[in-house]
Amino acid sequence: MDIEQSQAKAQTEAAPGSKWQDRMDSVGRSRRRTALAMIALAVLSAGLWWGWFGWDTQRDIDPVTGSSSGPYEWWQVRSCLISWAFLAWLGTEVLKPSAVILIMPAAFTASWILSAALTDDSGLWAIGAVLVAVGTLAGNALFVGLLHLLFRWRRKPALPPAG
Repeated sequence: MDIEQSQAKAQTEAAPGSKWQDRMDSVGRSRRRTALAMIALAVLSAGLWWGWFGWDTQRDIDPVTGSSSGPYEWWQVRSCLISWAFLAWLGTEVLKPSAVILIMPAAFTASWILSAALTDDSGLWAIGAVLVAVGTLAGNALFVGLLHLLFRWRRKPALPPAG
């Protein structure tokens, strides 16, 4: 095969509609979808903080004892956990578990940091940030790991490959 024939073959293989070009297009679409899914997961994870906790800044004072509690109520924590579980499950359906394990706590913690750093004069928000980051990362890793184990059978082919 001379140079002209090899160049013609390369152009044919890379031409629109060829198998090679279709594969490259599919890889590009797949990467875009993955990037968009990661961005969506980060935005929605940050939204968990703002939607369930970020707006509630008032502490409750018991009129009898004078002790304060809150600012978060039990229903906020429970609702956030349920939302987190659903979002983590949805994330593992679209992304690799490792991405879900890292993205969700990072985005949630970043939102927490933003609201805490702006309202805290003591500087203790940094300690809280570490606690939120470690707690959400550990809990999310455990939950996503369990999801991966429970739904692993769905990702396996029903029949062994022929051959």
